[in-house]
Amino acid sequence: MAKADKGYFYIDQTCIGCGACEHACPGKVDAIARVEDDFLGRFVVDEQDCINCGVCIPLCPVLCIHDARADGLLEGSGGYRAIAELQAWAAAR
Repeated sequence: MAKADKGYFYIDQTCIGCGACEHACPGKVDAIARVEDDFLGRFVVDEQDCINCGVCIPLCPVLCIHDARADGLLEGSGGYRAIAELQAWAAAR
């Protein structure tokens, strides 16, 4: 299993090009972009820019955004799970 230094999320080939993920990506991050020359208008996650916030995941209508750690493709921690824990902690305060 490889270890990632950056983003853990990826978009599979079932992407319908709706753009919900691109709009969800935090403004200063912009880790999601349309694939050039793709006639379906699909999107891709730039692993070097992704901050693993996971905001895009629940907004995808076809569930094509995946966490490579959960799929057993990469080792790592943090990201979406860590942010969810931090939000729960903040809400409890």
